[in-house]
Amino acid sequence: MVMTRKMLKDSVKEFLEEIKFVYHTNKIQIIIMFFVLLGGFLILFLKLWAYYVTESMALKSDALESLINILAGSFALFSLFFGNRPADKNHPYGHGKIEFFSAFFEGGLILLASILIIYEAVEKLYFGIHLKEISYGLIINFIAGTLNGIMGYILIRKGRKYQSQALEADGHHLMSDFYTTIGIFIGLLLVEFSGMDWFDPVIAIFIGIWLMYTGLKILLQSAQNLLDTENPEIITKIIDAINHINEPRIITAHAARVLQSGNFYHIDIHFVLPEYFTISEANTLIHDFEIKVLKKANLKGEFHTHFDPCKRYYCKICKINNCPIRVDEFQFDQPLTYKQAISWPKEDKDRVMLFH
Repeated sequence: MVMTRKMLKDSVKEFLEEIKFVYHTNKIQIIIMFFVLLGGFLILFLKLWAYYVTESMALKSDALESLINILAGSFALFSLFFGNRPADKNHPYGHGKIEFFSAFFEGGLILLASILIIYEAVEKLYFGIHLKEISYGLIINFIAGTLNGIMGYILIRKGRKYQSQALEADGHHLMSDFYTTIGIFIGLLLVEFSGMDWFDPVIAIFIGIWLMYTGLKILLQSAQNLLDTENPEIITKIIDAINHINEPRIITAHAARVLQSGNFYHIDIHFVLPEYFTISEANTLIHDFEIKVLKKANLKGEFHTHFDPCKRYYCKICKINNCPIRVDEFQFDQPLTYKQAISWPKEDKDRVMLFH
């Protein structure tokens, strides 16, 4: 019993230390997300107020989206704490994939909201609707939408800077909310001056369709990340960094793969080196080169590198002077291409990929 209590105490202490570490290493992102979440409550209040004074279906749909923003933002804040915890024996690649679950959850909420909005809008369109103080409600809703736009822009920029999909996905959601607010504002102005109250639920239907597209897009992107779909953008950044550094002793590369865990990248790649290098020489060269590539590509991550001997196949593109085993003269410089980087030589494919 005493041992159990001690183990529990140690576990709680370890967890609190991890949370403290996460906060200090991700302080800016967490503070941004916290204040955005507080702003979300203010925006929700303003949009509900706008709906209350107008009884507009379009404004109600806008308020519903803000409620989803708060739920999604709460999950994104949680994912920032959980996802940035250091790797442990049970999670050797870290906890970063929780951010993709956060984005998937947000996409699902947006999709659900779109279905509810379209359903109620069609119902209102069938049974009819009577609007009240449109002009007053529009002013309130436009203020709320502008706040959403500002916060969304900040989140997208910070999400890209810190390579956080949770922040970026939430930012895109807020920006889509801002665009719908603009559309609602224009549409309800038309209703105000034309007296066509039926156009209000029509606007809501268009909002629902737009949200459905946004939700499906976020769902697809997060699902691809959870399934470790090839990421051309990151692989291209790595290739550009390799070509920029232009280390002559690294002749070429292939079999590049990237596994993303939050804002951390695990990079598998095969580098071709001169076959006369010792293991110690190759290890030192590769280790230093990996650090340079990550720094140049501005990525947080690690390399899992395999080095292959040149077997004197690459003499025509090898830039090493006074190579003792060269069988052909150097003829041309060949920068690493995307196609070459992700290709697998037959011997490697036969060794690593087992097809039955």
